[in-house]
Amino acid sequence: MLAANEAVAESLQDQQLLFLRRVHGNPDPRKLKALTQFIRHLGIESESLESRFEIQRVLQQVEGCPEQYAVNYAILRSMQKAVYAPDEEGHYALASDCYCHFTSPIRRYPDLTVHRMLQSLFEGKRPANDRGWLTQMGEHCSDREQRAESAERELIKLKLLRHFSEKIGCQMPVVITGVEKYGMFVEGLELPGEGLIRIDTLEDDSYDYDDSTHSLVGRRADNVFQLGDRLTAEVAAVDLDRRELDFHFVSREQTPTPSRKRKPAGGSDRTNDKKGQGKEKGKSKGKKSIPQSGAKGKKRRR
Repeated sequence: MLAANEAVAESLQDQQLLFLRRVHGNPDPRKLKALTQFIRHLGIESESLESRFEIQRVLQQVEGCPEQYAVNYAILRSMQKAVYAPDEEGHYALASDCYCHFTSPIRRYPDLTVHRMLQSLFEGKRPANDRGWLTQMGEHCSDREQRAESAERELIKLKLLRHFSEKIGCQMPVVITGVEKYGMFVEGLELPGEGLIRIDTLEDDSYDYDDSTHSLVGRRADNVFQLGDRLTAEVAAVDLDRRELDFHFVSREQTPTPSRKRKPAGGSDRTNDKKGQGKEKGKSKGKKSIPQSGAKGKKRRR
């Protein structure tokens, strides 16, 4: 599928035609520097994550480890949204310089526009090169895609809330997906319902919010809640009108850390990835795609 999308895009580009590309811009360097610091704070050896190859390496390193959730969510937050546009900006997550959507014309209008262009070429006709129309259409399709994803998430959330409303008092394993001054957001590991554990319900200690590490830090030694931690939580309250789910903290899940090479927080100060330089234009075939933002990590939209 990826190879077909790239082949079609490269064919249209070789003929100097404008078309709706799938564009995924480079992340903000400041976000990548903050991401590098966060990854090192977790104790994971890492060079600068301004290199996509280093991001892929870190993703592979933490796969199946307790830190996997924290790393995946942090990387997702550092990425831009993929959109449709005629601009030659490339697709960062797929390491592709020329990419479009071609393989799903039944469900995506941008794919259909590409099919129509190919049909015109097969008939010996030259498709119109109208950048203004393509820009407008790209913005429209990107907006509709994001609205559709939002509606899908809202429907799933409502169904889950109705289910949880019948499970008040039940305990379940969860993972921390977000940390704020007022509490921490957690998501069920068996059912993907996301809710809030409010900081004023944590009675075992007094906690302060540390935004540099996305964590709640207690006064007692080593008493910290941070992204990716697994807990046991109890369903406390459901508000269908406000689409809110509240949990109460029960206990921490003791998960043994697999043996692997780790570094103390702070890690290496090297900021350039010496490996793979000059290969940034390589294709994504056989490589682990970088997660993309847009659906809280539940679906990766290429």
